[in-house]
Amino acid sequence: MGGGKAEILRKRFGNRARKPYMNTVLKVSLAGLFHDLGKFAQGVLPLPLGYKERNADLYQPFNSYQKRHTHEHALYTAAFIETYAEFLPPELNSRDWGEGEREDSFINLAAKHHKPETPLQWIITQADRLSSGFDRTEFEKGEEIGIREYRSTRLLPLFERLLRKDKTFEKEADFLWRYPLLPLSATSIFPEKVQKISQEQSRGEYQKLFRDFCENLPNLCHRNRIDLWAQHFDSFLRAYTSHIPAARVGRVIHDVSLYDHLRTTAALAGALYVYHWETKTLELKAIKDESKPKFLLVSGDFYGIQEFIFRGGGEERHHRAKLLRGRSFLISLLVELAAEMFCEEAGLTFLSIFFSAAGKFHLLAPNLDKTREALNQTRERINRWLYEHFFGECSLGFAATEARPEDFVGGRFHLLWQEHLKRLEEAKFERFDLLQFGGAFNEHIKPGYLDRFRNDLDRPLCPLCGKRPSDPEVVGDIYISRQDEESKACACRLCRDQVLIGTHLVKDERLAVFIEESGDLKEPLFGQYQLRFVKDCAEELADRGYLLKLFDLNVKKDGTIPVGATFLPVNGYVPIFREEDRNEDRYRVGAERGTKKFPLLDQVEIGRPKTFYHLAQLALIPETQKDYYGLPALATFKADVDNLGAIFACGLPPKLFTISRLSTVSRQLHNFFTLYLPYALAQERNGAFCNIYTVFAGGDDLFLIGPWTEILAFAPFLRQRFKAYVCENPELHFSAGITLHKPHVPVDLLAYESEEALKKAKSKKEKDSLCLFGEVARWEEFEKLQGIKESLEEWYRAGYFSRRTLYRLNELSHLAAEEEVLLQSASVPAHRLHCLKWPAFLRYFLVRQAERFKDRAEDYHRLILKISLWLASYRGRFRMALWPLLYNTRKQSFREGGVYGSGGKDLEE
Repeated sequence: MGGGKAEILRKRFGNRARKPYMNTVLKVSLAGLFHDLGKFAQGVLPLPLGYKERNADLYQPFNSYQKRHTHEHALYTAAFIETYAEFLPPELNSRDWGEGEREDSFINLAAKHHKPETPLQWIITQADRLSSGFDRTEFEKGEEIGIREYRSTRLLPLFERLLRKDKTFEKEADFLWRYPLLPLSATSIFPEKVQKISQEQSRGEYQKLFRDFCENLPNLCHRNRIDLWAQHFDSFLRAYTSHIPAARVGRVIHDVSLYDHLRTTAALAGALYVYHWETKTLELKAIKDESKPKFLLVSGDFYGIQEFIFRGGGEERHHRAKLLRGRSFLISLLVELAAEMFCEEAGLTFLSIFFSAAGKFHLLAPNLDKTREALNQTRERINRWLYEHFFGECSLGFAATEARPEDFVGGRFHLLWQEHLKRLEEAKFERFDLLQFGGAFNEHIKPGYLDRFRNDLDRPLCPLCGKRPSDPEVVGDIYISRQDEESKACACRLCRDQVLIGTHLVKDERLAVFIEESGDLKEPLFGQYQLRFVKDCAEELADRGYLLKLFDLNVKKDGTIPVGATFLPVNGYVPIFREEDRNEDRYRVGAERGTKKFPLLDQVEIGRPKTFYHLAQLALIPETQKDYYGLPALATFKADVDNLGAIFACGLPPKLFTISRLSTVSRQLHNFFTLYLPYALAQERNGAFCNIYTVFAGGDDLFLIGPWTEILAFAPFLRQRFKAYVCENPELHFSAGITLHKPHVPVDLLAYESEEALKKAKSKKEKDSLCLFGEVARWEEFEKLQGIKESLEEWYRAGYFSRRTLYRLNELSHLAAEEEVLLQSASVPAHRLHCLKWPAFLRYFLVRQAERFKDRAEDYHRLILKISLWLASYRGRFRMALWPLLYNTRKQSFREGGVYGSGGKDLEE
């Protein structure tokens, strides 16, 4: 497919020579990413004989007072590029890469930032100084870290000090936590309590980390395509340098990682170069001038995420798990591609983007008329496509704010950021041009739209979304057809693509994004981006110049990050059938008596995702080989971090509020939900949570579905792990809502009720709460109620309680809750005073049963007292302890009629 539309798109979006200076933009930005790599290599990379003597004057400043060369890491940056030339793209060791300034080799751009001589070298130097100016705030007190002790310095966690007013952080010793010097993984992202590190141990940790880095470097794909390789290297670098402090000596507050410093420098360098190139001011005086508004802070925000993911047409249950996976993934992918589209139009590289996750992106661009024009064109093209396909339910908002270099330093960045967020918030009310898109959806927006409805199809309206017309090309498509029906399944092109994506996300595959007319999608994203799931490096697409991105999507089973392609952790965790599921008797419970047909058991296929019906059955508790108790139901668990606006607006003192720290906090929150959460569901507690399904997780929130018993056990576990992740900071916490459902409930209702439960949990002034069974409790209360639940279960097993007693306690809990509301009312109607009698009702009911426990009278009376105190303390919240016991004591068995509808035909695939 080398001609036609594909060739036009390839030339426009897939060829970086489209603008005359694009190769130089990548060269300068990548030099910013490499410039301090020597800090990683210093002291562990063996230098060739005589290398230091030959190159010290070239890369290192000379201190005449100390009579020695300084900034030795610059020399190691150059040494790394030369030593590993075999595993790097040839451009990095060539003088002929880029246009215009060929006297500046890449190695000199990256390594001469402390001894610059040419305008391009000064671009890197200025970007480094601005980035360092962002980050290198010093402690007011405490001892300085000596030059020989730098390897023992460990990264300080920002989480420990966010929003803290009860503690000062004037010196390093005030921090109680540090990050381990390890590559990013599901377990290494957790900080550890401070421990003494010897010089020998610290040297060994650096040597191992650097050795692993160098051993995996050759595994990166596309060494012959510098633009693709740079994306993979950036992801690779993030994995290995996110826990290395950027500054390690003196009194500098070492809470900014080397990766964040490198990435910020790269974004600054790219924006500076394009600004000075376009304004024809590529000379030293102009480059060093910090008073002019050279930058645009640009952000994008995807609006309508809930509607995008959960909107259904009422007949989507056969594919709803795949639709949820596909739609959730598409949010992140569309935001990635939107940022890519703008960068491509503005003449920038991906290195200009300093954060992209959770439906948002932020980047640095040059303050030029061309940049604003590119922003307007990108906004118009993206939102037109979204309007044509989603009819105004979702859109992408953009905001741009001018900035001077001096706005990023001296504690002024927080003012700039607040102004920028205000503009981004205002963009919500300007989603579409009403002159163009206002009124009914009409022909001038999408010509021939009404003609696309085909009444000769079985389903003229797509049954999966209930919005778009079914497409004849999709009829009988393998991804939407069921094995037990004729190949007449209908859907629209977009829903078919979402099912396809949801199908492949559970497989160990890479995702290739490219420009071509044909691919896996029926409807290219934004009208131009195609996808293909592959097992390799997609070399054929890369060689033809079509490949734009290649993503690894899944954390490995051991929690480590895959190496080779760009890591985009958006998949989450999906429960799949294993060998033991073939003999799972809970899949038989509820089937018709006297039949050998067990629809759920028959659908077990090793390696395929479990359906919601299977997950609901796993909530049952085996009592004997034939008897099962409990409620076969699902639970949804929706949570997000409390006070996120305050965290990003005033979580740090103004002098510490910088781009690097902002992106660090965002990225680390994202890591908890995208790196640790899938690992926790699969591995923690010996697989106790392995049946919980991730609908979406990332940024600061998550939405899970699973057997209600597992969800109730997982909620407090995740809260404790989050508490450890944020260094036990009492100001950082999340709220959650849990709702129970039968497995056939439509996903939009699941989403609505879970969202309402979350809102109720966050309605508490202090938040940090959980809503369950319609009641809201602080997490500490909920954990205590779990202990009460265990006591109630113990008493029930011991025979103190019958199910009748449990139901009576439920009624009394309702009365106690009503009394609590009544006591807070200004006026009390007489007919509502009945609830005040609940203590008397409780004592009367329990004392009447005391005759049965004469031999255990003392224990029984203590039991009565405890229940009275619990009801008085928790009132309606007592149901959080009571209802699980009520559900788990319901007996389930094989019975007439079954629970699966007509022979299992209603089961999703």
